[in-house]
Amino acid sequence: MPKISAELKRGIALIAVVAAYIIIMAIPTPAGLTPEGQRAIAMMVCVVICWVTEVVPILITSVLFIFVTYLLGLNSESGAVKDFASPTVFFVFASMLLAYALENSGLNKRLALNMTVLSKGKPKLLILFMMFGTAILSTIISNVPSCAAFFFIVKALCEQNNCERGTSNFAKAGIIGVIFGAMVGGNATPAGSSLNVLGLNLLRQSTGMSLSFSEWTLFGLPIVIVMVPILWFIIIKVFPPEFELLAGVEDSKKELEQLGKLTKQEIKFMVISVLMLTFWFTEKYLHNISVSASTMAFATLYFCPGINLLTYEYVKDKLDWTLIIMIGASGTFGAAMFNTGASSWLANTFLGPFTNSSPLILAFVIATFCTVIKILIPSNPACVTIMVPTLAAFSLDTGIPLMMLYLPMAFTISASWLLPFDPVPVICWPDRYFSIKDFFKAGIWGHIALIFVAVAVVMIIGTPLGYFR
Repeated sequence: MPKISAELKRGIALIAVVAAYIIIMAIPTPAGLTPEGQRAIAMMVCVVICWVTEVVPILITSVLFIFVTYLLGLNSESGAVKDFASPTVFFVFASMLLAYALENSGLNKRLALNMTVLSKGKPKLLILFMMFGTAILSTIISNVPSCAAFFFIVKALCEQNNCERGTSNFAKAGIIGVIFGAMVGGNATPAGSSLNVLGLNLLRQSTGMSLSFSEWTLFGLPIVIVMVPILWFIIIKVFPPEFELLAGVEDSKKELEQLGKLTKQEIKFMVISVLMLTFWFTEKYLHNISVSASTMAFATLYFCPGINLLTYEYVKDKLDWTLIIMIGASGTFGAAMFNTGASSWLANTFLGPFTNSSPLILAFVIATFCTVIKILIPSNPACVTIMVPTLAAFSLDTGIPLMMLYLPMAFTISASWLLPFDPVPVICWPDRYFSIKDFFKAGIWGHIALIFVAVAVVMIIGTPLGYFR
């Protein structure tokens, strides 16, 4: 059977985009949905297809669809651009600078090597340390660089231990463990993932409500602390390592010794990070400087004379403008969905039957839905863009407290453990140490655990503190 060329696949995807729009618009407008809302839903389906298939580069389609909202009459031209230029865009830009400063300081390598040495060559212990290390790093640095910092250490150990691609359980457990650690660690603070900031910004756009850095962390940090050991247990049960002692740990120990004491660059990064964390946690208590603004301010320090953690030459070819534009475009699409009533219609259609359910049942329904939707929409920004305005509209229509709907979504939507199509697993995928089936085998149990843990933590903490009134 002849292999379909990449060009033909892109052509088929383009036809699918056009066909999807025509089909959705040809359906009689359902009761309760406005024509503008129907156009918004059709546009959102086209956006998801474009992002998943990359029929045209994501950066280009993201910019195009910002203006499509204007062409379809869903927003004014200036309004579409205004919704794009949200604080989230600048936070994503600043968080990338944090990641590059960490990499350039060498602190990420020192942390990964320390975890390797602490394991004393015990595979299961190493995987646990790597997962905790990745999760800790991911609380303030975005998920992709956090994963990369530990992935390359695990990969080197796989090579030193002659782990066969696709068959070694140690390789599967170690690499999938690092991926899961990075994703769940991003839940600890708003800064842990661009999706957290995107969701909070969409929440603010839709309702005027939000969570401070410390309020988010009050829920997120316990989830991470509980989930990392659970994920580790799942992974080593699904993929028990094939040997009892690792080779190559001595090499890591020598490499760590060669690094010597903390360098000036590492100390500078740590001092700036502590100051930045202080600003983040004191938001709304000592000042009203947003996380986006303070992160950008501290990221600028990396370029200042006497610090020199970053130079423009170092970062100019590293910046991923695709993610920045994609996140900004998500804000425009989310506003279009909410303002046209499309989100309200979706909420009443899918969540309406659960309006009179207990808070606990409703939280489980939302958390489960956020897991299932990943199979249909593998793009996390697209999922967040759809879910936040939908839940905000449902809250306004039903009077159900918004946080009862938003929090279960916020702590489950960023985990992509069923299919390895998120940017985090994608950086590990080319080496083919694990298959899609392997990823799903561990991920399905991870998602089930996350649903129960997230809902439990949200209800236990949120109920007595009055978040659901």
